[in-house]
Formats: sequence, structure tokens, C-alpha cells
Amino acid sequence: MTAPDKKRLEAMRRIAELRRQLKQIEELRLARVMREEAEIDEKCVALIATLNDDTPLHGLFAGHMASRLKRLTEQRALLEPLKAQQIAAVMTEARHTRFAETMIDRLEVGVAAEEEKRQLESLVEGALARRRHASLA
Repeated sequence: MTAPDKKRLEAMRRIAELRRQLKQIEELRLARVMREEAEIDEKCVALIATLNDDTPLHGLFAGHMASRLKRLTEQRALLEPLKAQQIAAVMTEARHTRFAETMIDRLEVGVAAEEEKRQLESLVEGALARRRHASLA
């Protein structure tokens, strides 16, 4: 294995590990956005259930609950582009990670072939040296 190939392979392994970590970070960000979205949905469902109740003094808070529901709906609408952006970021990092892993596989095959070639050359040179030594004796 030649030194530049070893260095290149180790560099690609570090890059692939970095890409895996970046992908994981993006996945965590997406999970956070989706969790916020689910929390807003739960709050909306609870508010709608409260608005549908027929309890005394219900009318006193209906306006407040309706405005709260509107604000929650607006917050959820703001999360949609963020969610789409995070999905795209996760996909991009996944693509970069796969590319780095593919490059590692290719480099490993090249390094293995180079190592095999070096061992074969060493074996042939050893056999030729033994023949020369045997013919001189």
C-alpha cells in the first residue's frame, strides 16, 4: 500500500465520519421540527375540543380560544417550509454520506489491489533470487 493511497483512504474515512455526524445533526433538527409540529397539532385539537364543549361560561373565553387557535395555525404554517428545508438537508447529507462511503469502497479496492501487486512482485523477486542463487551454487 503506497503512502499517498493510505493517506487518501484515511482522509476519506474521516470525511465519511464527518458526513455521518452532519446527517445525524440534520435528522435531529428535522425531528425537532416534527415534534414542534405535533405539539402544535395537539394544542389545536385540545382547543377545538374545548370550543366544542357546552360548559357554562364557555362564551367568555371563546374569542380568546379562537385567537389562540389562529396563532397556533399560523405557527404551524411557518413550520412547513422549515420542515421541507430540513427534509432537503437530510437528503443532501445522506447523498454526501453515500458518496463518501462509495469513495472509501473504491479506495479500499485500489489499495488492496496495490498491496496484492506489491506482494506478488515481492514473491516473484524472491523466487528469481532463489533461482539465481541456486544456479550460482
